[in-house]
Amino acid sequence: MLLGLRHEILYRQFLGAAAQKGHAFARALSSRPERSYCFTIAFNTPWIIDVLTKAWQVFPTGTRLVVIDNSSKQDARVSIEAICARRGVAYFRLPRNFETNPSRSHGISQTWVFHNIVKHLKPDMFGFIDHDCFPVKPIDIAQRVGRKIGYGVQLGARSSYLYKAAEDEPGWYYWAGLCFYNFDTVEHTKLDFRNRLDIGMDTGGGNWPVLYSKHSAGEFEMARSNSVAVSVEGKIANYRVYDEALFHVGGASYRSLATNPDYRRQLADHIWKTYLGGTQDRLVS
Repeated sequence: MLLGLRHEILYRQFLGAAAQKGHAFARALSSRPERSYCFTIAFNTPWIIDVLTKAWQVFPTGTRLVVIDNSSKQDARVSIEAICARRGVAYFRLPRNFETNPSRSHGISQTWVFHNIVKHLKPDMFGFIDHDCFPVKPIDIAQRVGRKIGYGVQLGARSSYLYKAAEDEPGWYYWAGLCFYNFDTVEHTKLDFRNRLDIGMDTGGGNWPVLYSKHSAGEFEMARSNSVAVSVEGKIANYRVYDEALFHVGGASYRSLATNPDYRRQLADHIWKTYLGGTQDRLVS
């Protein structure tokens, strides 16, 4: 109970921190003609932001990419901001996030973005993509949303981004790493991207009681998922690809083979050479 109270206090404090800076950033974004936005929460991994921002230049998505920096390391923030400046990508540095759990930290960061930037930006369409999920083919995200409330990867209680919700799941939610919405359908919804472990839902599950539970699943577009085996220097690992266009490294900041420095360099080389036309435009080695 005390731990839950602590989390709620941190959440409320963070949600109100630097709100005016968020509003000003929204005004700056609105000076451009784009009406569809993709926000990504960066966390301590400049190399993956290097990949993501380049992939956004190479493969059309119909959205403007915005990097929201939740990094806890100052050198990472400096590097990520420099990458965005070089690539002409909008960048915003979040206020200090005292939440140490990766899932909760990510969720409250997304919630901050919705309430302090998106609601003041008032776009036609907006959403979130994991910082290590990037296009490897053109994909029109706004078209995938279409006239529905949203588009994303459907998860059920006690599942993960690796598995879609079962037909008989009592509740479901969009994985926080791939979720997009028609703004006018959620403008007045108190979206909450935190996890809800009490009902078996990870990051993004807080939107079940306020959004998904109030509509039929048919009002949402679901992304298709498949597994792709990638061989890097003799090491074979499976990665997820969504709608045959969005490649997900998975856990680039805190787990998986990608946190091993040697494998990470080899994987980065593979990604640049396979999808991005070679390493000549890479900014972070």
